[in-house]
Amino acid sequence: MGGPGLRFLLEAAFLIVLAVAAGLAELSTTTIVLVMGAAWLLVAAIEWLAWRESPVFASAVRGEPKPQAAPRRRFWRRQRKEAEPVSVSPPPEAAEPGEDTQDLEAPAEEPAGERT
Repeated sequence: MGGPGLRFLLEAAFLIVLAVAAGLAELSTTTIVLVMGAAWLLVAAIEWLAWRESPVFASAVRGEPKPQAAPRRRFWRRQRKEAEPVSVSPPPEAAEPGEDTQDLEAPAEEPAGERT
């Protein structure tokens, strides 16, 4: 492992070790915050320098533009068939009392001594 991955691990280890050391040194909270802020600025400066040293690729040679290929249709942009309209029937009319109903007999009462 090398490059940015190793640099990240070293920077993270530096910040963690510094935080633990500041805590073990029994520094005040304000001092720990200031030390960690300065350490973060140092790490940010290292990252900025590493970014500046990264290779810069030459821009494309200007000339005639490449012909544009027809855009591919994505599966979520496929044309869909028109949906058939859904017919909604009106709700049935309420039944009149006595129609479509059945009178139920009252349940037989159990003797008081035979409860389960």
